[in-house]
Amino acid sequence: MSKGEGSPVVADDGARLWRTLAAAGREATAEALTEEDFERLHVAGGIERFVVERVRAGGSVVVTGNAGDGKTHLLRRVKRDLESAGAVVVEDATAEMVDDDPRPVLDKWRAAVEAGQPFCLAANEYPFYQLRMSGKSAPHMAEVGRQCRHRLAYGEGERSECAAGDVVVIDLSLRNPLSAEFFETMLDRLLADDGLKAALARPEESAARRNVELLSHPRVRERLRALADRLVALGHRATVRELWILFARMVFGRGERGAYQRADWYSEALFGRDERFELTESLQAVDPAKCSHPIWDAALDARAPAVRGGWALRAPLPAPHPTLEWEDFAALKRRFYFEHEKGEEAFELADADAGEFERLLDGDGGSGRTLVTSLVEAINAAYCPVRFESRDQHLYLWNGHRFHEQPSRSFVAAERVPTEQFVTEVPRLPERLETCFEYRPDHIALTAHGHPGTPRLRIDFPLWRTLRRLARGLPRKLIPERDIHRLDAFLQELGAGAVGARDSIWSVHLENLELIQVNLSADRSRFERVRRYG
Repeated sequence: MSKGEGSPVVADDGARLWRTLAAAGREATAEALTEEDFERLHVAGGIERFVVERVRAGGSVVVTGNAGDGKTHLLRRVKRDLESAGAVVVEDATAEMVDDDPRPVLDKWRAAVEAGQPFCLAANEYPFYQLRMSGKSAPHMAEVGRQCRHRLAYGEGERSECAAGDVVVIDLSLRNPLSAEFFETMLDRLLADDGLKAALARPEESAARRNVELLSHPRVRERLRALADRLVALGHRATVRELWILFARMVFGRGERGAYQRADWYSEALFGRDERFELTESLQAVDPAKCSHPIWDAALDARAPAVRGGWALRAPLPAPHPTLEWEDFAALKRRFYFEHEKGEEAFELADADAGEFERLLDGDGGSGRTLVTSLVEAINAAYCPVRFESRDQHLYLWNGHRFHEQPSRSFVAAERVPTEQFVTEVPRLPERLETCFEYRPDHIALTAHGHPGTPRLRIDFPLWRTLRRLARGLPRKLIPERDIHRLDAFLQELGAGAVGARDSIWSVHLENLELIQVNLSADRSRFERVRRYG
């Protein structure tokens, strides 16, 4: 992995790799690793076995995803086994292209198919898109496109879950390294490294030794996992590259300042901002220092008896002054979360919507019908803030009165879909990939069964939070535009099937907060009843 911007030259004391990573920038790449370092960073998993077994059976494999997801690392690791099975291996589609022309890669693929050889390819998302657009008539490309349209599975088994040919697409952007199994394995790999252990035996490495000791403690590890799970639930992800750099920093830190606020503490390195890495911004969303708890905050600030004991290994050194500056207090609060026996209470008063969403992803969300009803009512509230009797019994297909009126001040619904036709689903890997790697969901889906195309609203945490706030009375003008667009698209997709009930017309005016319900005759030729709400 290459050194980033301004990285110092580090003597090889057994920990050179980890020091280099701790100082690395976003340009660190797997291609620059020595073979020895490559082995030290390799995290074995089911995916290597999956790829090799697939190729030995005569199949082809396409590995795609984002930069830093580990595509090149994966194929480089198993390349010898793939080539011994007769496969043609392209470790990087971009490197094979000429002036962004994907034809050289497609030509290699065609030649492999004609020779009866398996083909293995690693490609970032955009080069992969170029390949699919330019090679629509190439062998396997129709199946590749189908698998890309069905990267995840929902509900009961679907026909789209199995591979329809001898090619399989592995999207590594679905493998979030923050998921518990991968996260734990990477950290174990670092802490068990022989070179690191040898370097930490030196007297001057007391700070790094302390960090390793704490990062090995069961309580600290458990709470690190909990933070990683929360990040996944909130929709954040990390690349393998970012995690290696972050873990290395947690051992070696980034210098020292302040009394409690020490940059060589593992907890400070974890939450230290670095504009080069998106993960360091994501971690701000789960920073214990930003969660207020009046009782424990007061106890920490006053160094009360309740926080003098109960720490893993040892308590942080006391500050030399009677009151804590903000940075010192924040550093102590982070250590409290990770190391104190009551540390989990730091998040006790955190966002309740986030906790509820995390439980849904874990399959512990309570009654499915109750959830569907609450979601349907919240979506209706996004268009009609006036409460009426059946707002939770049907999803109304609202449309703005005039296209040129932006934002719309009134909406009309001439169709509605019964709540009973919707279910909530948690995504999973399709059957063709279920033994490939661990997948941790970051969204749920509200799905309309029995409708053409099976319309599905993807509800990630930002949209979930908006829907919960709508249920509590959030005005439409405060709904994020991104969420409005997603709800509009879902209603339009439902309306395209034209299968909803049509016995009434509903019209709501947002400025007057007035709702009018017009009941129609059976043949829809006349109004039979008009009712006003609001």
